[in-house]
Amino acid sequence: MRTLWLIPALALLSGCDGLQQDKLATFSCPNGPSLVVKYSDDAVTIVFPDGRRELLPATENENIYAKPGTVWHLEAFRTARLTDGAKSYHCDQMAG
Repeated sequence: MRTLWLIPALALLSGCDGLQQDKLATFSCPNGPSLVVKYSDDAVTIVFPDGRRELLPATENENIYAKPGTVWHLEAFRTARLTDGAKSYHCDQMAG
């Protein structure tokens, strides 16, 4: 049931204005949320299961996107770490 929200979220993100070259991926975070992540040249947009969206700008490190309180760090091939306030999750890419 948890993955049913991914289909509308993917459809919604894929329809964004002229950003078809951007990469879209889904991540599963054990003990945490499943996420839809949309990468662009200068930011990532993370969509949470409850509909919350976080736009994180790129940093000087090409593998880290951050704003105060939220960090998306691409650690290795198909893995990332989400820090969301005081919570931190290891996430595995499922699709995209």
